[in-house]
Amino acid sequence: MSKRLLIEQRSIEYVPLSARHGKLWHLWPVWFTGGAHLATIATGFVGVALGGSLVWMSIAVVLGCAFGTFFMAFHSTQGPQLGLPQMIQSRPQFGYLGALLVWCVALVTGVGYSAFNLVLAADTLQTLSGMNRPLTMVLFGALAAALAVVGYDLIHLAQRVLAYVLIGVFAVMTLVAAMCLRVAPGQLDLASYKTIPFVTQFFAAAAYQLTWSISVSDYSRYLPRDVTS
Repeated sequence: MSKRLLIEQRSIEYVPLSARHGKLWHLWPVWFTGGAHLATIATGFVGVALGGSLVWMSIAVVLGCAFGTFFMAFHSTQGPQLGLPQMIQSRPQFGYLGALLVWCVALVTGVGYSAFNLVLAADTLQTLSGMNRPLTMVLFGALAAALAVVGYDLIHLAQRVLAYVLIGVFAVMTLVAAMCLRVAPGQLDLASYKTIPFVTQFFAAAAYQLTWSISVSDYSRYLPRDVTS
């Protein structure tokens, strides 16, 4: 998309080299902000809910995210090389018609993921401020749709601004939590390891990262081809 144009001009077709722009670091705000929401928090509590300790569940989350991101990153590097969204890239492996099955899985995942986030956001705002739950979901859904219609450049810009805002918010939250919250000694004891909560949390974090693999090239396909070399 040309920087002079507001509305997205391309859909699933190839992005020519003349339209490429951006730098590699522009991807980190997309994924940092994309993961900084309530569904991520809920995923991070899976092991704790099963009786795991804070120290071991933190280790499981870090290792699981690293494991899932390792494979997701390879998919993302295909964006600049092929200039195509992820689902179109699946056609050589699955065939033109066979890729429809993959697309259906991606569609179900996307709808479910969006619905889960909308419900969590609406419940949170209703609890904190008393906002109308259905109206909140409609407003957030409309905002997401508007960003998608305007397209790639606005998504990157919005995520970049939100990334810096969230870093500040998380820094303050971390400082307040360190000063005000009391953690039970057993939660930091390495001897508190439990296999089932640890393995469950590890694979929950890894699977959570891997679910992005179906769309990662959608956010990197406008980058210059040599950006990953």
